[in-house]
Amino acid sequence: MFLRAPRALLRGALTLALAAAATVAGSAVAQAAAPQLALSALTWEQSSVDVTTDYAANKLTWTVTNSDPAADSVHGTVTMRMRSSVTGALVGHDWVARYEYGQTCCSDAEYVSGTPQESTYQFYLPVRRYSDAATTTWEVTKVTMESDDASTAVSGARLQSFGYAFSARTLIDSSGPTVDSISLGGSRKPYLYVGDRSATASFDFTVQDGQSGFWKGKIKLAGPGGQSITTSFTWEREDYSTGFRCGSVSGGDRDGTYMPCSIGVTLPAGAAAGSWRVASLVLQNNAGGQTTSKNPTAPSITVTSNAAVRADDFTISPNPVDNWRDSAKTDLSMSVTGARKGVSAVRVDFEYGGCYASDDPIVKDGRIAVAVTMYRQTERCRVEGIAVVDGSGAVALYGPAYAAPDPGLTVNRLPSTTAPVVLGASLDPVTLTQSEASYRSPTLTIRAAVQTAPVDGISVYLYDADGEVASQSFGGTSQAEDGTVTNWVYLPWDIKPGRYTVGFGLDDAAGLSSYWDMPDRSDSRSLPGGPLVLTITED
Repeated sequence: MFLRAPRALLRGALTLALAAAATVAGSAVAQAAAPQLALSALTWEQSSVDVTTDYAANKLTWTVTNSDPAADSVHGTVTMRMRSSVTGALVGHDWVARYEYGQTCCSDAEYVSGTPQESTYQFYLPVRRYSDAATTTWEVTKVTMESDDASTAVSGARLQSFGYAFSARTLIDSSGPTVDSISLGGSRKPYLYVGDRSATASFDFTVQDGQSGFWKGKIKLAGPGGQSITTSFTWEREDYSTGFRCGSVSGGDRDGTYMPCSIGVTLPAGAAAGSWRVASLVLQNNAGGQTTSKNPTAPSITVTSNAAVRADDFTISPNPVDNWRDSAKTDLSMSVTGARKGVSAVRVDFEYGGCYASDDPIVKDGRIAVAVTMYRQTERCRVEGIAVVDGSGAVALYGPAYAAPDPGLTVNRLPSTTAPVVLGASLDPVTLTQSEASYRSPTLTIRAAVQTAPVDGISVYLYDADGEVASQSFGGTSQAEDGTVTNWVYLPWDIKPGRYTVGFGLDDAAGLSSYWDMPDRSDSRSLPGGPLVLTITED
């Protein structure tokens, strides 16, 4: 038996079906109306270029269309590469020319004419003079197009309907790039802590190739137990810039004839502890020429996870230290286990240059210690890295300099909390004639207490009988071992006869100050023995 649906239900289903069909149709219309970007023309000015006797460039011209009548901009890139006539492969760096509607000065390519709906651009490609044969081919390998609401790219077979390629007569480059020397980059310390996560060592070198120019390379590190890591690298254009970089360093030129590189090689967590060396460096130039250097002269690095040699119970004593008047000594000590053939060196690095540690370890009460010098008036020295090296060359690493466990050590300066204290003061002479005052300055001798921080600044004031300032001077000073501070009282050339009181302020190296016999300061104190009075008499 068949059941018949109610008419109302059938009408509702029909309404939903019609609505769905309308939605699908509307989507198709919207999709058909979406703005479309297209490459309508692309051609090289010359079908063949000869660069065997001189440098030359070939002009590429292309046109981009946009079906969106409201579009007000278009931009993109054109990528060009050389194809070897020997291997048939694309070789060397690509040339990527950026273009933008209306830009005639600041992009790689130049806007020629047109509107955002149809615009034409041109770019002069400097043709390389060298390849791996007497002839080679240059091709446009990709064109990208973007506007406010659309983007697309043309590559591969779609480009072959345009004049996308030209041939070039070239000189032959049968050699590969060269490297003068390889050094450690980054911290330039030959140690690397891997622990439970990866770590990166960097190597610096400069690649040179005066003919084709440098293209790309590979560096291989070999470690204990047959482990190895190979890292590929190339130079690339910096974002939003006309400059170039290879690894983490900027510089060099667009042709790659001279290119400084700083290449990071990342070792995974669990990498074998011990010595890792540069096993090979492979370099290729833009003609595909290759140079392979096996076991080149280069510094090795010692890798550790602190599994064999270990240090703990780090201590700095004494701490804080009194370095207010001169450099001060202290010891950084630790307990070391697992060392073979003793501990040959302990290398300590500080955050700033205010401290220095000897590399030569000593044994004190069964602990390994190194002497630390804290230079005069350095406020603090944070320990950034500690490398403990045993007699067999194994190492244990600590501190943020090695991205290793941080012992949290800081050498601190002895704090100073008391402002300068004056025990007495004198003035010589205490009487001057008005004419003498024009060329003599009384000597002010202050007996200050010898405290934690020495006095290093002074300000001297001369007050008249009404308490008004008649003269003032200020500047740096020094405090003798017995606490004496000596300065002079500046007298104005037109000083009048009368009685004047000398007041002064003292500053110390800790930034603390005290003031004495200064009536215009509420925090001024009275001088022991009474005020200093200078009398100016008439001639």
